[in-house]
Amino acid sequence: MASHPRPPLRRLVSQFGTPLRLWGLLFGVGLAVAGALIARAGHGRAAALEGGAFDLLRALRHFGLAALALAPVCAVPGELWFHRRGPAPAREVLGQAVFRLWLVNVVAATLVGSLWLFELQPGRSPWVRLYVSFALVSSVALISLAPGAVFLAVLRWVERWRVAAAVIAFVGGFYLALVYTDTVVYRLLRYHFLSSAVVNVAFTEGSGDSIILGAYVWATAATIISALAAAQFVLIGVFARRVQRLEAEGRAPFVLLQPKAVLVLGLLPSLLFSQSVYAAADLQGDREVLRAARPIPVVPRVRLGMMLDDEQQRAPRYELLPDGARLAWPAAPPALEPTRGAAFQARRKLPNICVLVLDSWRRDMLDAELTPELTRFAEDGARRFTDHLSGGNGTRYGLFTMLYGLHGSYWFPVLEARRSPVLVDTLQALGYDLRVFSSASMSFPEFRETAWVSLPPEAIVDSFGAELVSWQKDELLAKAFDGWLTARAAEGDERPFFSFLLVDAPHQPYANPGGPYSPTVEQLDYIELGRTTGGPELPLLQERVLNTYKNSVHHADATAGRVLAALRERGLYDDTLVLITGDHGEEFFECGFWGHTSAFSPEQVEVPFLLRGPGVEPGVETRPTSHLDVSGSLLELLGADPAQRGDYTLGASLFTPPAERCRVVAGWSDIGVWTDSGIFDLPLRAPTLAGWGEEYEVYDRHWNPVPDPEARFRRELAELERTAEECGRFLVRGR
Repeated sequence: MASHPRPPLRRLVSQFGTPLRLWGLLFGVGLAVAGALIARAGHGRAAALEGGAFDLLRALRHFGLAALALAPVCAVPGELWFHRRGPAPAREVLGQAVFRLWLVNVVAATLVGSLWLFELQPGRSPWVRLYVSFALVSSVALISLAPGAVFLAVLRWVERWRVAAAVIAFVGGFYLALVYTDTVVYRLLRYHFLSSAVVNVAFTEGSGDSIILGAYVWATAATIISALAAAQFVLIGVFARRVQRLEAEGRAPFVLLQPKAVLVLGLLPSLLFSQSVYAAADLQGDREVLRAARPIPVVPRVRLGMMLDDEQQRAPRYELLPDGARLAWPAAPPALEPTRGAAFQARRKLPNICVLVLDSWRRDMLDAELTPELTRFAEDGARRFTDHLSGGNGTRYGLFTMLYGLHGSYWFPVLEARRSPVLVDTLQALGYDLRVFSSASMSFPEFRETAWVSLPPEAIVDSFGAELVSWQKDELLAKAFDGWLTARAAEGDERPFFSFLLVDAPHQPYANPGGPYSPTVEQLDYIELGRTTGGPELPLLQERVLNTYKNSVHHADATAGRVLAALRERGLYDDTLVLITGDHGEEFFECGFWGHTSAFSPEQVEVPFLLRGPGVEPGVETRPTSHLDVSGSLLELLGADPAQRGDYTLGASLFTPPAERCRVVAGWSDIGVWTDSGIFDLPLRAPTLAGWGEEYEVYDRHWNPVPDPEARFRRELAELERTAEECGRFLVRGR
């Protein structure tokens, strides 16, 4: 039978189809290399410039990143031609191609995951570095089983192979982007993307007011995922052709590309080696290995040291939040005699109470230049506490400890019980008019279900328009507070009031309308923050971010001034207990972190604390105090018996604090005990033999691990035992 010649165009495409795919791939690689070089040059040079030059190089860097991300797309047209005209691969062939793609994802995720190890010092021993390498590979391989399971499900249930290839490519690209996101989160906060804290953020209503990533981050994520998916789509075609060629030539795939070989020769030895080394290190108390393993996620760690009965050499392990523990608080409510209270005696009536909190306001951000209104307030008959700690390194625990007088470890039992604070219950019993004003949602953290659970919905004012940024909401908050006072006066409401105000501008991303400090960042770039951990660009980035934060604090100070002016204009100023503080501090990489919630360093937990009003002696308090002391001290100003304090609070008196004390601060899964020997970081749940729990650590004030933690534990054993007892004092086990 005579063959019919193909049309000239089809012959041309047939002859140059493979070269076109090759040239597309080579062009993509070249573009990727050029983009990486441009991005790196732009990153290194932009930090040292200002003004138009800075903006130009920043744009150049973003162009380079875009080129790097979009490079794989250059090979897609040729690959689409293959998928269209090539024979459909058998399911077995496609399965082998997808398995090779999974191996590529494991290798790529391991390379990306090496960013977790940015704190690993070059001087570490080769043995530690070898261990970390094996631990990283085994951890990433285990994590990669999740996308691998999705690959298998798609191969099983999606019949059209082109659709299956596209879905698998997207899943693979999304997985690698997720691993990279986790490295950014870890470098910023020292916990992983899929931790319970991040899950809480993702699924709790109102979290959008606290976590604002910005359009640039979302656009970057979408670009990277698209580029990675395109690259994986290309690789599926390449691997499928390779497997088809091997079958046509009658050759078997290379043995190390077989699933059983990968499992037996790769994953299991890596996992066994890393676990054996960790178990031996735990048995011998080798802190170098134990600390080196901390950044690596997922893999459980075998702790043979827990089997030793050696209390003299090993630190005790506390169960600060036992499983199934229920709240049994208070032991007894306070018995008030208002006429006995110092506040009543000063004005012969119950005082108003105004609690004003500036989010993320750290201790060294109170001075006449930065915060003129609050400095004026501090000098106008207020008592200034110069050694004051928040009760936590985040809003959840800072406000919780202040309102409840309990350690942050009680947050979860209180949330489960939906228990309101004794302070709020008492104020309601005394006939106070309670009102909450917040620029951030009171649904995240879950204060509507805890601190304000007994308040009617109309008493919580926290909705000022989703389209507004924090400083704009702060201005509306001040107006709402002023309007509320006006309405009370018009109605002739003579009840004492309790008002709680949260000003949000100083919280990330430090939104502000401009201010006196420069240079600044136009938009907080979390990717840049996670990537910048050293080098000449770090101090310049610190300066820009810190100045942006200062401008937001400066605006928050003006908002606070308007709140105080509203009290003065209505003649309420001298009849009101005014408490002004921060919920927690804020760090700018002084100890290796950005923001808060990541450590119990001074920058994250030291806050200003000012108190003025009836019964409060003006002056300066230099003895150590804490947010834990607030609720009990306010109740005692109202007439509570100090002898009853231990029935409902774990705090001391703000007015007669001890000259020396240990103070407790809380995080999501741990507490920090501030002592003269160091800061003890204790997990809420003691680690198990299988090793899923966090390990204890002791840090100095610069958040560097101390070389002799066991000796520090022995030195502060009495204080640590007391803290453990306090964490369990108002809990009962069982259901």
